[in-house]
Amino acid sequence: MKLRWGKIVNDLHEIDKAVKEGFDCAQLTIELIMNLSEEDFARKKDFLLKTGLLFEIFSEPLPKDVLVTQKGFNTYVWTVYLKKALQRISELGCRKLCWSNGKARILPEEGEIMDTKEQFMQFLFMLCEMADNYGVNILLEPLGQKQTNFLNTMKEIKDFIPLINQNNLFSMISLYELEYINLEIKSITNYKEIIKHVRVENPLASYLNRTSPRPDDGYNYQPFFQVLRDMEYSEVVTLPEDADREALDYCFRLLNE
Repeated sequence: MKLRWGKIVNDLHEIDKAVKEGFDCAQLTIELIMNLSEEDFARKKDFLLKTGLLFEIFSEPLPKDVLVTQKGFNTYVWTVYLKKALQRISELGCRKLCWSNGKARILPEEGEIMDTKEQFMQFLFMLCEMADNYGVNILLEPLGQKQTNFLNTMKEIKDFIPLINQNNLFSMISLYELEYINLEIKSITNYKEIIKHVRVENPLASYLNRTSPRPDDGYNYQPFFQVLRDMEYSEVVTLPEDADREALDYCFRLLNE
């Protein structure tokens, strides 16, 4: 299997640590890159590209407090933002952009539900179109009811993707979220054509404090990694921010046992 091992990095000062720990990739947020001035980005780009890490996976096209389905959402403002963001992350080698912010797509419980859904779909169509110009795929993650009331299962995502009618829209899965989206591990293979990224966390950890798999954490990861083997998965597997060489080595062993 030719998959790559990634780590979520929310502070650019932690990049060197990810290199020393043996990761192939660092998964950054767009917001982290967009907070840099032009001069700072130019310096950071040179530094990041010299580390030898891959930056093929980024997360969250918009800042976490921006809700696409909110009344008054300014598409023009965020289109300008995304043009700059996609340019920057493509220069770093981005090929996939994960969208895992459930709040961004929450629909109203009553009122103009269909109009709100259409607003989200139009924005997603525009995002895919823009991203395609840079060779970037958009990965829309199914999320449970704790995070959103729209697109809560992998089947819903699979049925939704053709409605956007863009060839660079796919999905992803998180081991932690499987229970919340009612997806059994053995059923993951039913969606292998649209799964382009995998995130692995300890499902027994706190919902708000995701942690990496550890040999003594009490969870049996082998069925999940067996499914990845069965799928011949060859994309990126990302571990949480707390991941280190011990967690990476453990996951590597699980995959290859």
